[in-house]
Amino acid sequence: MIFYRDWHRPAVITVDLDDTLYDNTDIIKYAEYYIREKIGNDYLNGILLSEKLYKTLKSQIAGKCPQLINDVSLLRFFTYKEFLMQKGMMSSEAANIAVDLVNDFIRVRSHINVSRETLDVLQRIKGHYPLIGLSNGNANFDLAGYTGYFTDILYPNVNVTAKPHYSLFYQAAWLAGCEISGVCHIGDDAVTDIYGSISAGAMSVMQTQFRNDSRRLSVLPNVVINDISELIQLLEC
Repeated sequence: MIFYRDWHRPAVITVDLDDTLYDNTDIIKYAEYYIREKIGNDYLNGILLSEKLYKTLKSQIAGKCPQLINDVSLLRFFTYKEFLMQKGMMSSEAANIAVDLVNDFIRVRSHINVSRETLDVLQRIKGHYPLIGLSNGNANFDLAGYTGYFTDILYPNVNVTAKPHYSLFYQAAWLAGCEISGVCHIGDDAVTDIYGSISAGAMSVMQTQFRNDSRRLSVLPNVVINDISELIQLLEC
């Protein structure tokens, strides 16, 4: 545990989910592969949506409608729909299939392996602080089986800007009934979590256990930890 900034006891704990509480890499790769195979096998007679083309289409759609960047599920829907229409489907049929594909993606990517140690840490924190999840992703934590550890889980959408924007951090402070300085955010990403929370006026803890973000930090967090269990000592739980 390394301290870089002043530290005080927070009023509410917010925590990023993917790659902060568990390693998200393999399950996302598998979910992407699963959907590419499903599109080809179930709908397009073997024509696959390549990873490169998916990224190209997604970028093009986001360029035309930038607010979709804040809602990864909706952006995914329009990307699937566009690909299916390019392969000759009518808009209504493509839209119906795209909805099913997004739901399938979320279902598969929500098979998350959260360790018993991490769940015990969340339970300890929950007994002392409001605990709010802040995620730019789209995992379904009812499917994952651990929504009960959180007071709330907040996601961006087309009307709420994703991290590193201050919106989710301020929303968490409002829900907890505290000033933004009373928020302590725990995350792995140098930009969305660390820069975002510090810029908003919250405290920041960088968690490197599952992903060590090698990008240069533009701002330092208050604390760096490399094991989720260190939160017990830090938060005096």
